[in-house]
Amino acid sequence: MISNPQFGYTPANLKAVRQKYGLTQQAADLLTVGISGYQRWEADITLKSHTDMPLEKWFKFLQKLTQLNQRI
Repeated sequence: MISNPQFGYTPANLKAVRQKYGLTQQAADLLTVGISGYQRWEADITLKSHTDMPLEKWFKFLQKLTQLNQRI
């Protein structure tokens, strides 16, 4: 798990944060994107299917997770 998510988006950071919060498809739902689009962000950068996650989506994801965590 990354200790400082402000280090930014990488597929590994995205996956680590998602797993920390126990999310599966809900991660895509939080960002209102399709599951296949989300999976491309999490795909290893050496794969043809990889797409970089837009920075604003990364920050939105972290913000939504913070909000979820405050409700628990």
